[in-house]
Amino acid sequence: MNRILQNYLSRLLQHAGFAPILNEANMFLQYKQTQICLRILAAVFGGYALTSGILATLALCLPWPKVDTLFFLALLPAFISLAALLWSFAAPSAQRAWRDILIATLFCSLPALAAVLSR
Repeated sequence: MNRILQNYLSRLLQHAGFAPILNEANMFLQYKQTQICLRILAAVFGGYALTSGILATLALCLPWPKVDTLFFLALLPAFISLAALLWSFAAPSAQRAWRDILIATLFCSLPALAAVLSR
């Protein structure tokens, strides 16, 4: 029913001479939907990569016994993923959210890579 009403309204607006306005509105809507999808993907996949990088770095670099490190690291993923989720929707654009999360992932993962290569 909603689709039929939308088609009827779009035909009515086209006959009335409002076709350019209608096309701009559809393009804006598609742009917003794309931005939301990109932000969701940044939150899910970027948050996962950031969490993995931070946990790997801490697991390899903390000088604690393995049991203590394991218990400490079991608490962190929820907070890191939440921070990535909040940042992906607080960033001014989806591209900036992706860029910032990937840069943070890179800088958080480099010490883990260095620790693995030094062993």
